[in-house]
Amino acid sequence: MFVRRSFLLPLVALSLVTAAHAGKLDPDHPPATVLPSETKMGDESVKEFEGDKTTKMLDLKVPANRAMQDKVEAMVKKLGAATTRPGIAYTVKIVDNTDINAFTLPGGHVYVFKGLMDFISSDDELAGVLAHELGHNARLHALRGQSRAKKLSWINLAAMAAMLAGGQNGANVAQFSQLALLGAMNGYGVSLEKEADASAVETMQKAGYNPSALVTFMRRLQIEENHHPDIKLGIFATHPPSDERAEALLSQMKRDGVPFTPNDVKGGAQFTVDEKSDRFAVVMNSLTVLEVAKTDDGKTRAQDAASRLNDLWKSDLKAYEVAVAGDGTLTGRGQTIARPSADDAKLNGVATPALTGQKWSSNFGRLFWRMQLNGKA
Repeated sequence: MFVRRSFLLPLVALSLVTAAHAGKLDPDHPPATVLPSETKMGDESVKEFEGDKTTKMLDLKVPANRAMQDKVEAMVKKLGAATTRPGIAYTVKIVDNTDINAFTLPGGHVYVFKGLMDFISSDDELAGVLAHELGHNARLHALRGQSRAKKLSWINLAAMAAMLAGGQNGANVAQFSQLALLGAMNGYGVSLEKEADASAVETMQKAGYNPSALVTFMRRLQIEENHHPDIKLGIFATHPPSDERAEALLSQMKRDGVPFTPNDVKGGAQFTVDEKSDRFAVVMNSLTVLEVAKTDDGKTRAQDAASRLNDLWKSDLKAYEVAVAGDGTLTGRGQTIARPSADDAKLNGVATPALTGQKWSSNFGRLFWRMQLNGKA
């Protein structure tokens, strides 16, 4: 489960399965298909969640929404086949809500919030979030976590929420009742979240996605959390912070020999060449990083620079690794990116090629600064 601020939707029906049954399950050797108890838990939880008047699903009659739904469904199908429980037939729904969130319910029900879809920066990041959610099912978390919450029914949770929420509206009460359930599990929820993260790395590799994107997502989520220091997690103080989870993922990847290549992700930002009337610009999204004059070799020089930058970017280029030589040559990790000419200097409004290189370097500084502020290029 992922969360921005305190909006966390846990497995809401953990109390429906017996502790004796949960104790017999081995997450390292799980059943390939859904168990009857999981089906019952999932069906009742779906009814509870979707029946709430505050829950609204994305309108799939809108073509863009339909395309989004198809994309998520295809990705979940691919990831599901790569888990330790490939026999689960997952259903996916997108919740029309701006929260950055996703959660799963027993039996293969996955909910993704529209806010999450707007927040992710690459296909691999989305795959990481989805693989994490499938990890909860693959690792039997609903069944294993039941022992901590078996005494809490939906009714007494709602009563608890009404008391603690201090008379807030029904939507907040319903939301807090779900929060209270995970809170009752205390530190157990921390280990389950990290376990789902670890499962996601394995699933992503098998399905052909880059696990590095899950780390970048965690880091960007931490930036989002840092932007809202006034939000208190309260009973969720033990929930693992995003930066802690990111570090745990990096340690796992290092142990398993999985390279960390955060910029080499499917659907991620890349350097491209934009041709204008008098120049060729190398850009990352909407930011121009260097411009060369439209001479006979201008296009080739710009394309070569973009290609070299993409190679460096895929291997996690750092700001301090970009430098300028005395003649203005822009380098990355000691490798030539582009060498400015007199025509480039005139185009960039400076006196010499050396100053052109300095201008290009400043553009890169803005790119890295934007990444620092926004968490993505």
